[in-house]
Amino acid sequence: MAFRTRSNRRILALNAVQQITIDIVVEHSGGLTTTKHVIVPEQVAIFLSIIAHHKKNCVVKHDFLRSGRTVSKHFHAILNTIYKITHIFLAKAIPIADDCADPRWRWFKGCLGAFDGTFIDVRVLEIEKGRYRTRKGQVAVNVLGVCNPNMQFIYVLFGWEGSAADSRVLRDAIHQPHGFRVPSGNYYLCDNGYANADGFLTPYRRVRWGILRSQSFYPVETENKIIFVCCLLHNFLRNEMLDDPFELEIPDEANACVDANVECIASIDTTTAWTTWRDQLATSMYNEWLSRP
Repeated sequence: MAFRTRSNRRILALNAVQQITIDIVVEHSGGLTTTKHVIVPEQVAIFLSIIAHHKKNCVVKHDFLRSGRTVSKHFHAILNTIYKITHIFLAKAIPIADDCADPRWRWFKGCLGAFDGTFIDVRVLEIEKGRYRTRKGQVAVNVLGVCNPNMQFIYVLFGWEGSAADSRVLRDAIHQPHGFRVPSGNYYLCDNGYANADGFLTPYRRVRWGILRSQSFYPVETENKIIFVCCLLHNFLRNEMLDDPFELEIPDEANACVDANVECIASIDTTTAWTTWRDQLATSMYNEWLSRP
């Protein structure tokens, strides 16, 4: 069965990454099959066309010569399938080793990565806009993204309204039953929107670590799921593509699985001991810089 499109080669010339996406979705979908009129590769192509190019249903149905109902049906089918196989895509949290030679990370022994919150515009009912409005006036959700040093997502918490503070979102993440886990003795880098507490290393004030464009056409419940699936696909691309063509254009600049028996950090309050450790780390880095020839 062939694709039914107006521009078969231009729109549906599946590259290697898209083909691998199809293989993984089919292998782990647990029931995703070819329908009477739409084969699985085309279902995935419909989904990727919407996700990658932010296309409306009316445009995609024209591209694929399908009804709007068919496009919507298969978009949600693939979205829910990827959402269910999260474990295939999320990266593991691995601390920076003592013998790390990477100049960007060697000072941060035991660091698991970095995290930050970001606002993503959403479409909500008029009566709910006040809850989702950020301090800058945009209607959005506040998404917490946690990445390892290879820029792969370890954990993502989505769904919080834009009016929620970053610290509140983080507090919720670490207290959820299967939430964000930071084993004692390890830590993450974060910005000054969070407290410099055990497990969360912030820079000094006015210093920053060097480390979806617009509203979708879907309701906020679906948009939250889309956000998470995009993070999963990001990890997939990082694994499957040795070179990211977009990163080549950028100039060079200097759900975590944790053993149930490992003690994890349960507070995000600032402590004197942690602040002292940050001062000692900064002093060591500065002294080495001074000793350079």
